This record gives sequence, structure tokens and C-alpha cells, in this order.
Amino acid sequence: MNNIGESRSELLNWLNNILKLNYKKIEECGTGAAYCQIMDSIYNDVPMHRVKFNATAEYDYQINYKILQSCFSRHRIEKTIYVEKLMKCRFQDNLEFLQWSKKFWQQNKDSTEYDPNSRRKYRPNPSAGNSNGPTSNITKRKTSGFGLNNNSSTSLHGGPIVASRSASLGMNRRVSNEQLIVLQTELSQAQGSVQKLKKEIDTYKETVTILERERSFYFGKLRDIEVLVQSTQDLIKEGVYKTETSDLDKFLSKVQQILYATEEGFEVVDEDEKGIAAEEQHNSGQSENDIVNGSNERVEVSNTNLIIDEETF
Repeated sequence: MNNIGESRSELLNWLNNILKLNYKKIEECGTGAAYCQIMDSIYNDVPMHRVKFNATAEYDYQINYKILQSCFSRHRIEKTIYVEKLMKCRFQDNLEFLQWSKKFWQQNKDSTEYDPNSRRKYRPNPSAGNSNGPTSNITKRKTSGFGLNNNSSTSLHGGPIVASRSASLGMNRRVSNEQLIVLQTELSQAQGSVQKLKKEIDTYKETVTILERERSFYFGKLRDIEVLVQSTQDLIKEGVYKTETSDLDKFLSKVQQILYATEEGFEVVDEDEKGIAAEEQHNSGQSENDIVNGSNERVEVSNTNLIIDEETF
């Protein structure tokens, strides 16, 4: 029997009769579920529990067509399934495939009774009692699912598990906020300490600069004293001074000891030097007078016999 040319009403009546459906349009076959159950009515080996009669998205359509293609491959049915065209639910594409499906069913279906509802695992009839077909069933499913989700969420929120999780999350957030506040406080304190240290460093730099200037200043004075002492000693050795110059020589030696003292302290004084120091203390008044007289004599001698270097004095 050739089914080409059958009307849509004849095809829909045949489909609804063998599958106990209530499809109103050929386009409703585009989900692929009806095609899967037509093959199941012939071979009775299609996993109908995986077929989605209430498919609402192309992802669900693809699952149905994968099941259909698997059935075709298993039974070596040489028929190309234009999935992309059928999924668009266009009238002409689904009409032609439904016509081929009816013809194939008539050629291969045996006389065994087929219960489509039981094969659908007692699922509610996707279109029974509804004039709008699968579309209205999809709406019902969405509505019932929404109510279930609301009830589930209500029961979950009331349960101890979710409550404990919420409490733990709140505690973690509080701990994190407290840690953040502590870290911010420590950071501000560290920044203040850094600024304080920078100011201290600047102060130390200024102090070092001043100390270096003072060191250079006093070093220059000590150098002048050293030159003066050495020059005077040279004059004494040359016999420029006619008067007694032992006290002056001792005084100059003492000044040199002070100038050349090490960092640990003054150099150790010998026994002879200790005696000399005691004699100096005894004759301190006379020594001062001798130094003054010696200086006057040196001036007189220098006026007559010496050429004096101004830089030395």
C-alpha cells in the first residue's frame, strides 16, 4: 500500500490510534518522540524511558533523534533521517517522514498487541483531554515543576542542613570581615611606622652632614697645632732659642702625645715621664713664665736671624 498522498487527518488518526496520543498537528511530530514509539511498536526494544514526550528544547529533541537513529542502526534500516529539518517542526518535512513511517510500520508490524501507555512507563498521556496537544502539557509540566521547586526549596530552607550551611557561611563572612579589618589596621600602622622611620632617617642624614663638617673643621685645627709643634721642635734642635728650652720641649712632647693618642685612650707614660710630669706640676708657674719668655725670645731671634713661614703659624 502506498501512503503517499494521504491527508494529514488520516495520518494523525492513524498515529493517535496506535500510540494513544492526541496530536492535532503534524508539526508536533518534530520532537521525535512519536517516531521513536512507532519503531518501538514494531521492534519493542526502544528505551522508551529515555524518550522525552514533553520535550521543550532542541537539546531534548536531539536526545529523541539519537534514540531513533540508534534503532535504525541496530535494525539496519536504510533511511536517512534529516534531523535538522525535522527538529524545526515544519509541516512538509514531518509529513513526508510520517508517511514513510506509516508505510514502514505496515510492512514490518506483526499481529502482536502493543500497549503504548505501558511502554511509556505509565507516563500521563501527553495530549489526552487537552485540545491544545503537547504544548498545553508542556505548560502543565512547567507549572507543576515550578510548584515542586517552590515546595522543595521551602522544605530545604527549613531543614537543619541548609540552616547549618547558612550559619557557617555567615560565620565565615564575619570572620573574613574581621580579618580584613585587622589587616587594614596593621597596614595603616605599618605605613605610619614607615613614615616615622623616613623622617628619622632624614634627621640622621642632616646630623651626619653637620658632624662631617665639624670633623673637617676640628681636624684642620689639630693639623695646624701639629705643624706648629713640629716647627717649634725643629727650631729648638737647631739652637735658635738661646735660653733654656727644656720646659718648652717637654710641653711640646705632651701636646704630641695628646695628638697621637690611640682610640683606646692615651699612651702609657713611662716612669721617667711620670717624674717629669710631677716636676712640671711643681714648677708649673715657672714653666708658664719660661714659655712666655721663650716665646718672646723666639720672636726676637726670628726678627734677627730667621725667615718665618706664615703658613706654619
